Amino acid sequence: MKKICFFSGDITRSGGTERVGTVIANELHKRGQFEISIVSLWEDKKKTFFHLEQGIKRDTLFSDHVSGKKILTYVKAVKKYVDSNRIDVLVDIDGILDLYSIPALKKNKCKLVSWEQFSYYISPFVSYRKYTRKMAAKKANAIVVLTESDKNNYLKELEISGEIRTIYNPVEKTPSIINYDDKSKTIITVGRLSPDKGFDMLVKVASKVFDKHNDWKWIIIGNGEEEPMIREEIKKNRLEENLFLLGKKENLLEYYRKSALYVATSRYEGFGLTLLEAKNAKLPCVSFNCPEGPKEIIRDGINGYLVDCFDIEQMAGKINELIENESKRKLFSENALVGTEKFNMEEIVEQWSELFTQLLTND
Repeated sequence: MKKICFFSGDITRSGGTERVGTVIANELHKRGQFEISIVSLWEDKKKTFFHLEQGIKRDTLFSDHVSGKKILTYVKAVKKYVDSNRIDVLVDIDGILDLYSIPALKKNKCKLVSWEQFSYYISPFVSYRKYTRKMAAKKANAIVVLTESDKNNYLKELEISGEIRTIYNPVEKTPSIINYDDKSKTIITVGRLSPDKGFDMLVKVASKVFDKHNDWKWIIIGNGEEEPMIREEIKKNRLEENLFLLGKKENLLEYYRKSALYVATSRYEGFGLTLLEAKNAKLPCVSFNCPEGPKEIIRDGINGYLVDCFDIEQMAGKINELIENESKRKLFSENALVGTEKFNMEEIVEQWSELFTQLLTND
């Protein structure tokens, strides 16, 4: 049986990258077509935040956090792991890991898939992400991006030597039928409290919403480095009775069920997984039309609204419109799954399986 290994910075983290990485690994493992494993540079926790199926082998390249060491140290560790475990396909869950994988696999038969989690024109956290994308275009056997628009970005900017495919992040099946709570007066937003998620703009939007609808509340689920700043902004705008930071929660579906609509104020998205989760929970969605994912998830005027970036007044206006129009909220909820067929779990996993099969057949 061919061995597929997903390579992560730290699979025990609670971010969207780790979430979708474990989901795809779990579903492929259930199929039994390949032997699935996950390797991290290191792990800060003993247990993964997201469920990982028993039978999926989990390893680390280093016993503890070794950030700051020379790149060659990481390259040698990747090469040693791939060789000793006879990995057939290595999937870099974040394209930044190509920095280590590409030189490690230079003279190896192992195939490399670069799975990019961010839009081509966005280079968050590290400046050399642009460099790794150019490396992947020349050396990776396949590049997987999350949206069709981002695939077009790659084809426009780079000469791709291998495969490039759009494989959407999947929507997980809900355990039961969801009935929309049209009497709810709760707005929900889920995401890491970081600059890219635009929570500074969210507070400004909330201030305008609650000027008109003080009987509503808005909950934010997530944690991150901007939490102190956001709390200060909430206090400054006197929103303590309406806007609440709940921290990280595992049972997101229960919060979606009790909400009236979902709002995203991100400056950019690689995909917009929480928007898809909200739609799957039958929630109307309002989002800035930022690059790259929202426009491929929301059907504007059918099951949500796409708002011009980054128009605070327009965003508040669309939210207020839905608050004041229960029948439109219900209609958007009824249409929530329109356009989600392409995010079907079985279809997405089949696309991954087909990609691996093709790469392994081309030996």
